[in-house]
Amino acid sequence: MTRAGVVVPVVLAGMAIATILMLGRYGAYLAHVVAIASIGAMSLNLLNGWCGQINFAQAALLGVGAYAAGNLGNAGWDILALPAAGVASALAAVLIGLPALRLRGLYFAIATLAAQFIFEYLFKFAEPLTHGVSGLLIRPMTLFGQVLNTDHGYAILAVVLLLLTWQFMAWIRRTDLGRAFLVIRESEIVARGMGINVPQTKMWAFLISGFFAGITGAMMGFTVRLAHPEAFGIGLSIDYIAMIIVGGLGSLGGSLLGAAFVTMLPEAIQRFGEAFNIADLLSALREMAFGLLIILFLIFEPRGLSAVAEKLNVRHLAARFAKRPLRSQRYEPRHNQTEEASNEQIV
Repeated sequence: MTRAGVVVPVVLAGMAIATILMLGRYGAYLAHVVAIASIGAMSLNLLNGWCGQINFAQAALLGVGAYAAGNLGNAGWDILALPAAGVASALAAVLIGLPALRLRGLYFAIATLAAQFIFEYLFKFAEPLTHGVSGLLIRPMTLFGQVLNTDHGYAILAVVLLLLTWQFMAWIRRTDLGRAFLVIRESEIVARGMGINVPQTKMWAFLISGFFAGITGAMMGFTVRLAHPEAFGIGLSIDYIAMIIVGGLGSLGGSLLGAAFVTMLPEAIQRFGEAFNIADLLSALREMAFGLLIILFLIFEPRGLSAVAEKLNVRHLAARFAKRPLRSQRYEPRHNQTEEASNEQIV
């Protein structure tokens, strides 16, 4: 990794932490929610957008991470519960991905949907680990001897984890494994012809995606202080699919944009409804808004918000408009200089 690849994330982390410390409690909460959703969206985008494996069991993997982190955190693991939860979800993701060795496309998507319902059943009835329908109470996380019980603390931790995840995802995309993901997405036949071990590569995709999904679920559990079966239903999987579709399949920046958009949309709808005393009506239209949003993006911009950001590149447009007058000023003196030089030659 180059020096810039190390310095830039550190500078960004410092700027993000300084910004969070200046925010109020509600602003820190929103920053935390968006950061955690972005990690989950990047993990799903690696599987769906890069490797082409449709997964409707993202909420199940988040649930495994939340329950694993809750049990281990209550046992005194503290911050170590985060990577342990990632490992637990990675193993669960490998189990979910086993049908991908024999099934493709819509058939595999249905298999992941079945896995989602199986895990929902386990969350409710595996009471020694999950406490059933009453949910698992989770103790606050302890970091360097300090108990994290504020929105600012969790927001800072979430932003640091987001930057680390971004760095890892950007690095793995440049490796041979990341390129193999993209080849498998386009054609498994071509991938085999190029000598790529397709089953092994798919398992790596599920393993990595599941690990970061577990980190996301663990942070959700520590924040809410409760892991409940209803929180990890199929609706949450649909929300994450909406994030990567709205943001842009296969785009890291799109994962952040989609997570921010889908996460902030309910907040914006709620604030708008409270301002005009129609909060109950708009809350009932939330699901319809998500569905309509996905349809509109699929019709008018299938590449998502990342493509819109590329088209509306503010820096590029500003540079173009800034250069126009400068060029005109540069050309005139050059033109005059050439005329003067030619006149001198004539004389």
